[in-house]
Amino acid sequence: MDTQSSRIVHAHDAFVRTVMSDMRIAREFFTVHLPDDIKSLINLDHLILQPRSYIDDVRKESTVDMLYKTLMNEEEAYLYLIVEHQSSPDELMPFRMLKYTCNVMDHHIKTSKQKKLPLVYPLVIYHAERTYPYSTDIKDSVAAPREIIERYFLKPFQLIDLGRIDDQELKQHAWVGVMEFVLKHIFARDILPFLQDIAEILRSIACSGGRDFVSIVLQYALERGELKNKPAFFELINTQISSEVGEKVMTLAEQLRAEGVQQGKIEVAERLLAKGEKAAYVTEITGLSLDKLLKFCSKEFIENID
Repeated sequence: MDTQSSRIVHAHDAFVRTVMSDMRIAREFFTVHLPDDIKSLINLDHLILQPRSYIDDVRKESTVDMLYKTLMNEEEAYLYLIVEHQSSPDELMPFRMLKYTCNVMDHHIKTSKQKKLPLVYPLVIYHAERTYPYSTDIKDSVAAPREIIERYFLKPFQLIDLGRIDDQELKQHAWVGVMEFVLKHIFARDILPFLQDIAEILRSIACSGGRDFVSIVLQYALERGELKNKPAFFELINTQISSEVGEKVMTLAEQLRAEGVQQGKIEVAERLLAKGEKAAYVTEITGLSLDKLLKFCSKEFIENID
């Protein structure tokens, strides 16, 4: 935004904020402009003007916003007034309003620690020289067939609950089925029996050009799953799936083992530093260099390193 535009927006900002900070004027404004069904539920005697915009998008645009917290049926709700100062109308204004509204909701749940979203009712004052020529419905901004928009846009999301899908059904689809099967069982007490169940499918995929995919699946199982018998895990891979895949997964296992050793050293180092031990002593005990202490230890411990 150039200097002149910034001055103009600042003047609009000062005017609107001064006027609409007067709760008598704010109440009259909402009495005039709110739909009757909203107005019948909103407590306009409980308007509380919120601090200046914490929304980065608003600060970058020729826009002034005023956010009022109020009550609707004894639940917190918001009236969100946007005053648009752009000289040319914005065809994507409905999308901007959606972003602003979501940001208000996000800020509310983060600060209130509640699990329910508040109602945010947005209003826009537009006062350019030409009348606003575009739709205020965000659906008109979406590039898709109208029937698809009406059926799916801003509707409940599609949930794929793997726990409700039978294993046999998952195994009907080789690549995707394997991914979903492993995700479904990754938190099992021992994932090995489930890998044994799909070993034939994994071998078939590996033999048909999918060795990298199978390696990724098994690496994930090794890194995130619970394995009671790791030798049996590698034997399964090498004898029933693919020895080439086994080599890749073994390499990862070695990397994880090395990372585990280093993480253990870091934890020991942090405990020693927390007790006030000198850095030189900590490096001697753990075998970590001073550079590694500075790189890997938590900030609170780094401050104790002299």
